[in-house]
Amino acid sequence: MSPIQATFEERLRSMEDHEAIRQLKAFYSQCADAKYTGDHRRRPQVEIDAITRRQVDAVFTDDAVWDGGPQFGRLKGTQAIYDHLRAGRWNFALHYFVNPVIAVAGDTAHASWMLWQPATMEEGNQAVWMSATTEDDYVRTAAGWRLRHYAFKLLFITKFEAPWSIHGGTPFGDQPL
Repeated sequence: MSPIQATFEERLRSMEDHEAIRQLKAFYSQCADAKYTGDHRRRPQVEIDAITRRQVDAVFTDDAVWDGGPQFGRLKGTQAIYDHLRAGRWNFALHYFVNPVIAVAGDTAHASWMLWQPATMEEGNQAVWMSATTEDDYVRTAAGWRLRHYAFKLLFITKFEAPWSIHGGTPFGDQPL
């Protein structure tokens, strides 16, 4: 049905569904990034575990698949996803999922996203820029939209030699920003 033929209620529901999916992805990102302190350190594991539990319970279906590709592995079910996301390989990350293309078909949806992520790898405390795409399949549940299948495709990880933040002083010597 074309948008012109759709009723007001159908158009409104479509807009609400699109927004709910964007909010779900934003919550996933907020939780992922909340595992780190402002000075780019991992929070205590008990805090990470609580954040990750909220993230997994609110975002994924029980039978979800999280496919991180050859770099990060393929996981099935919320326990496997929880175990992986709580362990992490990072000391810091900021997830920017942008340019969503969302298609809703009744109680299912598919979305393509682009990821831009400054991060610090735990190994060697190496700052990196990372870019990827994700292809996500969603399903409407009694609790709202949930992610059923997450497929991550790494485009690149590039080392960044300067620290992400400068503590004390100005970042450019005596030059104001």
